[in-house]
Amino acid sequence: MLKGLGVVAPIVGATGISIALSVSAHADVDVSDPLSDSTNAIFLGGTAEPTPSTSYVDAAEKLYLEPLGFSDASSICDMVGTAPCDAPLQVLTTPEVFEFGPSSLQDETDIISAVEAEYAAGDMSATDPLTVFAYSQSVLAASAAEKVLSATIPQDDLHFVFIGDPSDANGIATNIYGDLIQLFGGGTTGTTLTNDVLTAINEDQFAPGGSLDGLTPDDLYPTTIYTIDTDGVADWQEDWNAALAADDGNTLDALGSGIYHFFTTHVEYLGLTPADVASGVATTDGLTTTITIPDGSDPGTLINDPTALLDAFEHGIADSGAITALLETVEDLFNPAYA
Repeated sequence: MLKGLGVVAPIVGATGISIALSVSAHADVDVSDPLSDSTNAIFLGGTAEPTPSTSYVDAAEKLYLEPLGFSDASSICDMVGTAPCDAPLQVLTTPEVFEFGPSSLQDETDIISAVEAEYAAGDMSATDPLTVFAYSQSVLAASAAEKVLSATIPQDDLHFVFIGDPSDANGIATNIYGDLIQLFGGGTTGTTLTNDVLTAINEDQFAPGGSLDGLTPDDLYPTTIYTIDTDGVADWQEDWNAALAADDGNTLDALGSGIYHFFTTHVEYLGLTPADVASGVATTDGLTTTITIPDGSDPGTLINDPTALLDAFEHGIADSGAITALLETVEDLFNPAYA
């Protein structure tokens, strides 16, 4: 997962939502139809999905955008660089290599450039806001991009829809530093890792104040986040804590449980059915609504759709540039492009 360790870890990637709504902060988000005025969307992939395929975009739109009121659209185009293209569903190519540290910073830059280009072209407004859809690694980058975009892009002109958010309060990006300290000998209250390499990497990226540390903002833009319960990326810390409690604080078991859900539950999003998504329970905090979708008692399979993991591969997980991402990862190991 962290390049300096020499380890690569992939983050791969109904009608309206039927929800039991709990409003914990503001009541200014219409969770039933937040995308009703949006007719254009940019789609980003997760790790190993640098260029979302037609099947990826189609599944993402049908499962996650249309239930929120997004206009039904079938026309898809590939953006050239970060320039807008002439279709309502636009695909943005981003690095999305198998090392989601430094490459995510390039991902962030690409997102900012693409949104700013849409704004400069007059293709987004308060009456026709742009929707940005992101999955996993690209959510990490988009969450960081929001802070930069908020300086120039009006709040009502831009909406975000995320699945598998690493920057969630329970997410891997916001918790991995402390968990690695605990795992590698720092103890539950330790502040430094015994491994100097780990320390250097995490201080630069995932440590408090690091370039990739920080929660998805809940006060910048209207955002809808879908999380499958026990997702090994978006729900990393809850799973880690549960595994510790079940085995007397064994951090290796906690790590194993998280990795298992990383490669199973986290991959299911594009393989769900509309009914699965509609079973989610929503909680609104500020401008962000999180919709938690239940997972089955057998990790990696949903209660109502045991084929979700396999179906995800038919809906873009494996045909959105995986080979390109793999080759660029290998190349980057020998000739770092994202330093």
